This record gives sequence, C-alpha cells and structure tokens, in this order.
Amino acid sequence: MKRILSISLLLLLSLLLAGCKDSEDDIDPIYDNVIFDTFGEDEITITEGIKYFDIGFIAKDSGVDIQEFVTVDNPVDTSVPGSYDITFTLDYHDKITVLTRTVIVLYRNAGCSVVDDTELIECYQNWSSYLHTAVTLKIYFNNNEFINASDVFEEVENILALYHQISDKYDTYEGYVNVKTINDNPTDTHVILPELFELISFTIEKQDDVDDLFNLALGPVLQIWHDYREDCLLTSVCAVPEMNDLVDASLFTNPDDIIMNSENYSITMGEGMSIDLGGVSKGFISGKIIEYLDSINLSGYLLNNGESNISIGGTHPTREGGKFILAITDPTFNLPYYATVYLEDGDQLVTSGDYQQYYMVGDDLYHHIIHNDTLMPERNSRSVSIIYSDPAISDLYSTAIFLMPIEEGIEFIDGIDGLEGIWYGMDGTIHFSQNFEELYLQDTFE
Repeated sequence: MKRILSISLLLLLSLLLAGCKDSEDDIDPIYDNVIFDTFGEDEITITEGIKYFDIGFIAKDSGVDIQEFVTVDNPVDTSVPGSYDITFTLDYHDKITVLTRTVIVLYRNAGCSVVDDTELIECYQNWSSYLHTAVTLKIYFNNNEFINASDVFEEVENILALYHQISDKYDTYEGYVNVKTINDNPTDTHVILPELFELISFTIEKQDDVDDLFNLALGPVLQIWHDYREDCLLTSVCAVPEMNDLVDASLFTNPDDIIMNSENYSITMGEGMSIDLGGVSKGFISGKIIEYLDSINLSGYLLNNGESNISIGGTHPTREGGKFILAITDPTFNLPYYATVYLEDGDQLVTSGDYQQYYMVGDDLYHHIIHNDTLMPERNSRSVSIIYSDPAISDLYSTAIFLMPIEEGIEFIDGIDGLEGIWYGMDGTIHFSQNFEELYLQDTFE
C-alpha cells in the first residue's frame, strides 16, 4: 500500500513540475534580457544623389552581442527618388522579430528651395525664347511628394516650344506648317497640326462673344501698323498709316473667307488674307499649360505668361487664406504698379494696355491693339485688367474690352457672370466693374 501511494505522489509531482515548465516556456525568459532596436529616427528624408549610410541597430542578449542572428535588407537607391523600407530581422531561439526604418529619397533640383516654416518646396523657372515674350513659372509641392521639378519644367517648355513654332507669324520652322506658312500662301490648302487647328477654330468660334472686336483675319491691317511701328523704332521715321491703305487692306479681312476642314485638319483662305493670333494665343497656351499643371499633385503654382497673362493654381504656401497677391502695372510708370489684387485657385489676371508695344508720332501714342471697325488704335483707357476663370477667352475679352469706352466695357463685363475688371483711365482715374473691389481688390496707389 505504501508503495502504491509513493508512486501516486511521484506521478502527481511530475505533473505539477511539467505544468510549471510549460508556464516558463510561455514567458520565454530568454527574451527578457534581449535588446533589439535601431539607432536614430524611424523615418529619414534625404535628397537625390546624397550618399546614405544607415546608422544600424543593436542586438544583445544579457550584454552579449547577437548581431549574427540579424539580417538586414537595405534596398535604398539614392539615385532613384522614392520611399524605401529597410528591414532588420532577428531570428533568435525560434523567435523572429522585424524592425523597419523608412528612408525617403527626394528630388534635388536647381532653382528649388524649402519654403520657410513649411514642408513645401518652391521651384522657379523662366523662359525667354518663346512667344516673343518672357514666361515664368513658380510651383509649390509638398516635401514628401516625389515630383521632379526638372521634368515639370521640361514638359511646360515642350508646350511653349510647340505653340511658339506653330503660331509664329514671323518665322517658319522645319517640320511645321505654321501661321507664317499659311499667310505666305493663303489660297493654298494647308494641312496643319491638330493643336494649331484647335487654336484657330477656337478663335473663330469665340469672336462673336466679344462683338467681333477681335478679328483673327485682321492680319493685313495689323501688318501695316507693324511696319510703321518698326520704321519709327528702327529708323526714327515716325508716321501714321494712310487711311486709304488701311481701308484697302481691310478688304481682305473677312473671317468668313477662312475654310476649316476638321476631317484632315486643313485651312484655306482667300487671296490677300493673313491671320494674326496675337490677341488670343498667350491665353490659349496658358490654358494648355494649366491643364498639365493641374494633372500633377502640386499644392500651388503661379504662371506668368508675358506679364499680361497670369494664372493661379492651388494655394499660396504662406499667406493666410492661401490667396496670392498680384500687382497691376502702372501704365505711366510713375509707380511700379497702381493696384494690387487677391487671386486664388483658378483665377486668371489678363491685362491689355498701350504701354508695351507702341510708338510716338509727335505727342501722340499709337499702340498695337487695332479696332476692327475704325482700323485705328483706339485710346479709351491706358489699360484694363480682367479676372476670369478661362485663360483663353480672358485674352479675347481683355483685348476687346480695351477697345471699348470704359462705360461700355463696364456694362459688357457686368453682363457676364464671373468676369470682373479694373481700368486705368486716360486721366489717371481708376474704374471698377460692379464686384471687382469686393471680390479682388487689396489696394490702389496714386
């Protein structure tokens, strides 16, 4: 009996000991003394091309180094911007522990800098070889966006280069049928690029919207004024064209004599005709650039197409409310500007005036914007600036409104939703459309 009891007690003790061992295994006392961690920040940002050396990790058990049980996967390629995860894997005593460090490689571009007290990058580029003007672009994007500013500027330049070559009325370019090609042989049927076909068709279609105060077929009349202006500026022989010559040229300015064929993108004009897209092309081209800029993840941009066409996208990186503040040039140049305005996402500020392309005959100024009916550069104001949402039609509006008397221009603008304007009068007075001051004006300067 004693023997049986002893065996029973021994079995019970064995079971108790076995239960204690299972509990210790669950606690896993081996890892109580293990230290496994990475040095430094869990997320690191560097710029493209900068060599990256990972600080590494620590792996010890009771003070004994166990790095041999750690494998590291470091895929960081600093020549390729992107987000990379470095993994540190400890495989020790049948237990696997993984730590991760994220390394963000950002593009590093010339002309870019960090906006103070923000996480935004500002990049700037200018071009002087296109559209016979200066074009500047400033873009803003978040520091963790993988945006290559050089690629953005290259794409914008491609747009500028294409439209410069196809819309140029002064020079021809190998491989392109452009405005000069058409004007040199107007009665020929010219097959043109879809981009030029769209620009010309748009202009013809929208001329009715500005009471035909813009006429792309006014080329023969504009050429006479151009030649007189060039003679004055180059030879100091300054005169006003004879009205008989202007009237004779106007006989070849009927836009109905332009035949557009959308099936093969061709154009044919009447004899003696020529087209001029100067009053619409910059706005139209700005629209194409905006379409591209809006397709990428920018936080904001400011496009200045020749000082006269300014486009805003997104928000300003530091100003309260995110609005941009733009200055409107004083046409007398007594001050740098006569007004400042607030602009926000989608706003276009377009200006037409007498102070950029002009010449003097005695005390009289003759600018380059010619009235379709009088064939003269009407002088109702020194400048008009309009704000609207569509850059292409804004260019047409601005040109046409500048030719109107101020009162007529105000009436025209007040009849179009979303269109506002500000005028600098011949006597230096400032005039506004109905809602301009409330919606856009910051200040005026006299």
